[in-house]
Amino acid sequence: MSSKQAIVNVIYPKEAASNFDMEYYIKTHMPLVEKIWGPLGLKSWTVGTLDPESGFHVQAFLVWDSFEAFEKAPTDEIFGDVKNFTNATPVKWVGHLHGHSTLSS
Repeated sequence: MSSKQAIVNVIYPKEAASNFDMEYYIKTHMPLVEKIWGPLGLKSWTVGTLDPESGFHVQAFLVWDSFEAFEKAPTDEIFGDVKNFTNATPVKWVGHLHGHSTLSS
């Protein structure tokens, strides 16, 4: 297995007829993601809205134990839930985490 953690960045394009239900996404979809992928190597997730001029509704940033863990994780139930919060087709970028810091106040 790879020693580097994997990062997965999922963004949802904002198109003329697209919609996005943030309440459903946070309260239902992301708990589903945690339930299914947490035991398989998902370490954390962060969700944020993007600048309205960016052309995207939302960005989700997921950190995995490894690229291999991400690749092996089942997707059917999670991807099948997308229609319940948006009609936009998500765009995904995958890479390796090389550094991270959480600052305390």
